[in-house]
Amino acid sequence: MDALIRQIQSFLSLPREARTRERREAVLQALGVPHPSRFLEEVWTSQWEAGIDRLLDPANTRIRPLETTDFHFKWALEAFNALPAPVRARLFGMKIGVNGLRGPILALLDASGVSTHEFEVVDLVALSKVHAEAAVTVRTRDGRTCQFEVSHFAPMAEELYAGAARLFHLRTATTYIHPLPDGGKILLEVPVHGMRLDAPDLSPADVRPVWPLAVRGAARHDALGDVLGTILRDPHYILTPSGEVVSIHNYELFHDIGGFRFGFVEPIFLSLWRRLRGAQPKEDRTLLRRMVEEYRTAYVEKRQAIQGRWRELEAYLTAHQQAIQDYGSEKQDWRAVVEAIRERAFRDPTRWIQTLLEAYRGSHPELPDV
Repeated sequence: MDALIRQIQSFLSLPREARTRERREAVLQALGVPHPSRFLEEVWTSQWEAGIDRLLDPANTRIRPLETTDFHFKWALEAFNALPAPVRARLFGMKIGVNGLRGPILALLDASGVSTHEFEVVDLVALSKVHAEAAVTVRTRDGRTCQFEVSHFAPMAEELYAGAARLFHLRTATTYIHPLPDGGKILLEVPVHGMRLDAPDLSPADVRPVWPLAVRGAARHDALGDVLGTILRDPHYILTPSGEVVSIHNYELFHDIGGFRFGFVEPIFLSLWRRLRGAQPKEDRTLLRRMVEEYRTAYVEKRQAIQGRWRELEAYLTAHQQAIQDYGSEKQDWRAVVEAIRERAFRDPTRWIQTLLEAYRGSHPELPDV
């Protein structure tokens, strides 16, 4: 691996005009790419070779060869993922030492219940997700495997939400945030196994036995999310086999939500109710009332808990003032952010629920008065 890294670094040290096709093919061949010339011809754009050079750079942890906004992004992603798994794995493996990622990966594995002192990268898949750029699979000496996702998208927001969630006994994904030598940060996240509450293939049989757990769990996260100014809901909620709702990908914080939340992502009780309603209007209304009541009770209880322990949340936010300042706009002081959070925390949660229902009653006249 050291010899390969030296060869790549020697190639990348050349001026761009000196990085001839033959030299680039030689580096790709050393990496193990089966047909370097064919790989270079997979995507016909001037950005493709520059993207390959970024991929080859051991210091670069951004895996996708082209930006998602590039017209050729889909073809670039397919070309990269069509490479043999050992080649893709080797590409990520040579980035670990340069970026100090061995310790963070070991810590992530340990937090996931896979304690080890050694691992090897066995696969790397580039992703088209907004919040995750790649999925990495590592294997321990005794054959256990663990997959985690890599992202550079607002890791500070993930870290801030996760810390606040722990204060109020709410679960988030297992993550590790690591500072990079270039001053940036990288997020490593272990995927949560369970039922995605926004999955398009959820059936009534899936939802019926678990909807009380799902509604209550989502309501508790909503209560914290409304205080912190998140704007995303059930697309980022997973119900685990143990019946716990986990909130993932919390990269949008500190929005002055007001009425903005309404209509952006509908409440969990509506999205799940639509999975269950049938052809009996009376029974459907009764079910929706029960779901709203479950949501309201859990939401109000969690908001009251936040109000009762505001000093703890305030102290947590103050301790992370630099992260808040870095994440937010330079024009907005972190103190103003905390003050806005305090104002939201002490809004009347009962009235907030009523406002939520009124916002959706026009399109859902079945909604009850609570």
